[in-house]
Amino acid sequence: MDVIAQVQDREIPAAIGAAIAAFTPLLKAKEAFIKEIPSKSFKYGPSDRHNLDIYYPKVPPASSESAPVLFFCYGGGLSTGDRRLAMLDLVYSNLGAYFARHGYVVVIPDYRLVPNVTFPGGSEDVRDAVRWVCDDANGVNLVLDGSPKPDLNKIFIMGHSAGALHITTMIFNESVLPFDDELRQRIVGIIPHGCPYELSNMGGSAGPGAQYYGNIEAAIANSPLSLFRRLPQAGLDKLPHILMVEGENEPDWLKDAGNAFHGAVKERTGKSVPRIFGKGHSHISSTWALCTGQGEGWAEEIVAWIQQVC
Repeated sequence: MDVIAQVQDREIPAAIGAAIAAFTPLLKAKEAFIKEIPSKSFKYGPSDRHNLDIYYPKVPPASSESAPVLFFCYGGGLSTGDRRLAMLDLVYSNLGAYFARHGYVVVIPDYRLVPNVTFPGGSEDVRDAVRWVCDDANGVNLVLDGSPKPDLNKIFIMGHSAGALHITTMIFNESVLPFDDELRQRIVGIIPHGCPYELSNMGGSAGPGAQYYGNIEAAIANSPLSLFRRLPQAGLDKLPHILMVEGENEPDWLKDAGNAFHGAVKERTGKSVPRIFGKGHSHISSTWALCTGQGEGWAEEIVAWIQQVC
């Protein structure tokens, strides 16, 4: 049976269980292939959550002498998540290895979690991780054993679920990343994946979302969609390229939020943001599929998009 047919649950708790059952044996079978890509860990800030892993490509992308830098910010509902999951440390090593094999320097940072952070602290952590990488002007930490030199003027930032919320908040909120900050000039594109652009359905007043934002009203006011709608023209002019990614079987509320954001961008900019729908994937399964040889089509489309906009 095709493994993708096993992971099409729309509800997130069920999708997590299905992904664990379907992809754990596939990833274990590819363990040597994944770990063949070298990686190193670094500390980018003061707390035990301010750590990141860097995955090093062996060759740059085709027709390039240097390697773009791809950040990935994982999800976890604002209160859970690690750059190497305790339940299976091949996640998210598989993602780092997948994109490094396509010629990118891949950076996966941890960030602070509820209850030890409030808005916009998670987005500030992502910003600080990007700045830490860019401050390494000579690429000392970004080159290993002859790997290609990184191009710090070609930075792409991908985030999944809560990680997508953090990266869009960083880009759409001037208090996190000012419009005149030179760091913006280095960010060529962002790739929100399964992003909760709109937060009116985030759950009860005691959940992680309310803890992070303070209350539901504040969450709605500071959602990525609301922040985008309030962007002044100066902010619109400084936006990087945007590629929306969603699983084909996302929960309906996430699909609705994606449609609302897509429409808002078209309304304000006159341009239609490209969208990728991971065929057969739930909210969880797409990132788990990488390096298994199954269900990787969405990532292949990302690689093609990056080559196009570079």
